[in-house]
Amino acid sequence: MSAFNAKRSAALGFVAWLLLLLTTTADSASIELIHKIVFFAILVIVPLGLSLLAASSSIYKLAVFIQPIAALLTIASFFLDKGIPSAALSSTWLLLTGLVALYGVSRLIGRGGPLPLSELSIDAGLLYLPIAGVWLVIYRLGEQPFGYGEIIILLTVVHFHFAGFATPIIAGMNGRILASIEFPQRIYAFVVFGIVAAMPLVAAGITFNPLLGLIGALLLSAALVLLAVLTIFWVRPRITHPANQILLVFGALASCAAMVLASLYAYSLASHTLILTIPTMAMTHGILNAFAFVTCSLFVWSRIEW
Repeated sequence: MSAFNAKRSAALGFVAWLLLLLTTTADSASIELIHKIVFFAILVIVPLGLSLLAASSSIYKLAVFIQPIAALLTIASFFLDKGIPSAALSSTWLLLTGLVALYGVSRLIGRGGPLPLSELSIDAGLLYLPIAGVWLVIYRLGEQPFGYGEIIILLTVVHFHFAGFATPIIAGMNGRILASIEFPQRIYAFVVFGIVAAMPLVAAGITFNPLLGLIGALLLSAALVLLAVLTIFWVRPRITHPANQILLVFGALASCAAMVLASLYAYSLASHTLILTIPTMAMTHGILNAFAFVTCSLFVWSRIEW
């Protein structure tokens, strides 16, 4: 029942997001676009991801119940000036992400170990989500730690919703299908390792050294290209509905294109060469990753009965 509620929340969230497209929350067009992507993440992506993990856990049920309330309060914070009242409203999302992470810990402990890799990948997505929650509160508070500009903080929020939370879950869903067939197991192991390990490397690249960010971007790119190969040639034939097959392939190819752009951007930071600007990345990589790869993939997996 909780999984159904999460799926219903995602559907209603999509309607709310369409209405929010008519609103303005920022003076800059590029920041406005990123705000709308954040709204999509908290209204649609998080509940859709949670809907794939039907469980009797009380923590899971509480997270599903709180999610729409926390999402609406957090979005309301974007209509206030940055400061303590705005941060207080957005802290409800931090609470929600903490519950999601606690559910991830309970899953890991309940299995008695990290295996199977598909479930470990899902756990990683759940555990990474609070990082997005922390940076979201910092953004609404108006602080800029480590000398970050507000747009870098905002993009970190986006990154850990889509790459940190959704991408490991998508990899886990693919792994559940692969577990029932013959497939290159070492490739899938590298996919999970690459996706999970790339997140702290990308963060370290922003904080300490752009070279670490480039290594993280290349590792994530390699993992997602290999995931696309597994999706197209091994997972897709196991999906019966043609429309679902098309969406999975489209999402897989979009992830490859998005990661080419991410690698170019990471290289430009490491080499101090202007190749792609942040607004360009938001318009290209951000849209490809958020709406083509993550949304299409999660939508397909939400339609499959396990």
